[in-house]
Amino acid sequence: PRRLMPGSGRRPLLAFGAVSFVYFSYAGLFSTYAPLWFQSLGYGTLAIGALASAQSATRLFGPYAWGWFADHGGRRVRMLRIAIGGALVSAVGLLVPGGYGWVGAVTVALFICTSGVIPISDALLAQFVSRDGALDIGRYGRVRVWGSIGFVVTVIGSGALLQRAGIGAFPILVIGLLSLLLITVTTKPIDPQ
Repeated sequence: PRRLMPGSGRRPLLAFGAVSFVYFSYAGLFSTYAPLWFQSLGYGTLAIGALASAQSATRLFGPYAWGWFADHGGRRVRMLRIAIGGALVSAVGLLVPGGYGWVGAVTVALFICTSGVIPISDALLAQFVSRDGALDIGRYGRVRVWGSIGFVVTVIGSGALLQRAGIGAFPILVIGLLSLLLITVTTKPIDPQ
């Protein structure tokens, strides 16, 4: 991959903006519509609550573990791609018919993998927009705002789509967004080293 000097070029900023947009699109879709999909599978309120709380539980260790491996291995972009690839493989498991245990295991695996995306991509972005050890907050913020835009656009857009297609299309949308995220991090210039 092409190596970039920190702070150089507009194209990498657009790439980081795309990563933020797509990741938070996935996050908005999952956090908003997964409980409805779980309900469509016949799970009760307690079971849905347990599945939803798994995300917070994985955030107790996942971001730190992913960040440690990415920092100590010196291959942040590679670890980011592994995290997203693992999330995509996990999401495909949502299509496999299974009981609550299966759905729970797939959901936890998905949460563990996605817990690494923001810490690693933020470290890459911070490295890119820093000069002489100082973070350029303005450039950082202009990139991260795309995550908020992606979240809002996807929650509204996927709500309309799921209203029309049915909540059964939820796993396909998750797989589609994670596929797009993997394509984004494999084809865009996000390696500032």
